[in-house]
Amino acid sequence: MCGRYSLNLKDNHSSFKKETINNFKSIFDYKNEDICPTNKAPIVFNLNSKFVFKQSSWGLSFDWLPKGKTLFNIRSETVHEKSFSNSLIANNRCLVPFSSYFEWLKTQELKKKYKLFTKTPVSFFAGVYKLIEDTVYYSILTKSSLENIEFIHNRNPVIINKSNVKKWFSDSYEELLRSSDVINYELSK
Repeated sequence: MCGRYSLNLKDNHSSFKKETINNFKSIFDYKNEDICPTNKAPIVFNLNSKFVFKQSSWGLSFDWLPKGKTLFNIRSETVHEKSFSNSLIANNRCLVPFSSYFEWLKTQELKKKYKLFTKTPVSFFAGVYKLIEDTVYYSILTKSSLENIEFIHNRNPVIINKSNVKKWFSDSYEELLRSSDVINYELSK
């Protein structure tokens, strides 16, 4: 599960092509250490075979959800089966850049916050998006947790590494829903 994450594009330009940075200057000034559902954050989607970065709202809204609630995570195992998400995964896949994400280990006595991250300064969550009027909304896909972090939480976001970006937007994306980049962690201060 992912309910909070951080993104620092401002200090990590080297992860992207110069042309991309020039085309989306305002996006590459983005820095937020505590992105939560309903916040706006950049996502990447493929439009006419070109990668587009756009500020978008985190959380999909559906009429069957309780008023004021959004669906900010969707299970990758059932994304194809659900009527609300099967067309999104087929046609509206996106990437959600992140620097780290946060999970809380809850016991009866305490609640510990962990910061989780990959070895690169900017990685990507697998996601889906929906355009409503002029606003893009997105949700992050999750899967069963990796063995090394399942003691913190039983689910984690599907992470797409840079070498698989093109594959995520191709017809052969499905195997990426089961894979994940190595996730490291540390106890947050």
